[in-house]
Amino acid sequence: MNIKELAKILDLSIATVSRALNSHPEVSMATQKRVLEAANFYGYRPNAAGRNLRKGKVNTVALLLPSGERDNFYTASFFMRVAAGLQTRLRLQDIDTILHLALDDADEKLWLQKIVEQRKADAVILTNTQINDPRIEYLHKNNFPFATLGRSSTLNGQFNWVDLDFATVAKEAVQQGKMAGYQNIALVTLEKSSAQGAIFTQAWREALRQQNLKVNEEYLFRGEISEASGFEALRYFHQLPIPPDYIIFLSDLQMLGASFYTRQQRCHYPFFAGVFSSDISSFLPIKPTGFDVPFRVIGEDLATAILNAMQGEQPPVHSLPELCLVTRREHKMG
Repeated sequence: MNIKELAKILDLSIATVSRALNSHPEVSMATQKRVLEAANFYGYRPNAAGRNLRKGKVNTVALLLPSGERDNFYTASFFMRVAAGLQTRLRLQDIDTILHLALDDADEKLWLQKIVEQRKADAVILTNTQINDPRIEYLHKNNFPFATLGRSSTLNGQFNWVDLDFATVAKEAVQQGKMAGYQNIALVTLEKSSAQGAIFTQAWREALRQQNLKVNEEYLFRGEISEASGFEALRYFHQLPIPPDYIIFLSDLQMLGASFYTRQQRCHYPFFAGVFSSDISSFLPIKPTGFDVPFRVIGEDLATAILNAMQGEQPPVHSLPELCLVTRREHKMG
């Protein structure tokens, strides 16, 4: 039995049961007695590690969203779904999740300093990881618990992280393009400093070589996860002397912007959506192919990773949840 089940039997909140088990002064003696008797009767044993985690702390984990200056408001639905899985798992430890959106990189740096120096949260989950990420170095130097959604070369990757398997996405996308008879395969990825973008780009190059296709660096566009970035990518490709005949995107949001360009210019390019971070692209007349993201699993794995960091356990948690390939994705109501 876990604390959630015990709380349900007693018709009390998880927080009240947790406080009662730890003899918190805000909980009446009668309630403490009732909770302890029920715990003994049902054989519930509090998690010692979790109890120690909460002593003298604020019982919160902060999920740091990509800063607003990067036009990442488009990814809100992605992070809300991940946060739901994260909160579900953390709530079992009586820990809450707070989300923070920094205005820009400078604001993000100041906020991290406040978190560490004023202990506004017990741990931080970073997103939008960079190949060389000074935020990771800062948190590690200050011995502040953290995990990341995305990998990084910082600390040789020896910290707790969860990531999307962009190497598999690129490999499958190139293979699908080759099977369909395309030879000039382009990629829309993220900027050079992005760890996820670097993984995606390198996997694209390797997959082309494995399929005996030419690696043309002109067919590489670096941008952001946004519709505007996809629109600009298509504008760039369409103006090349020899445009690509098949285009792979890191995100369906980029692909959505690219589809706007093709309708505006009345041209056609076969697309591979990458990962579906929203439902918007499923409304397109030409149904996209790409990978569905297991949002709840990612959130739950992030919870496992951040709890591992808070407990100081070794080795660190590394997770690449399995993605599901969906061909010609249709929108499903409900």
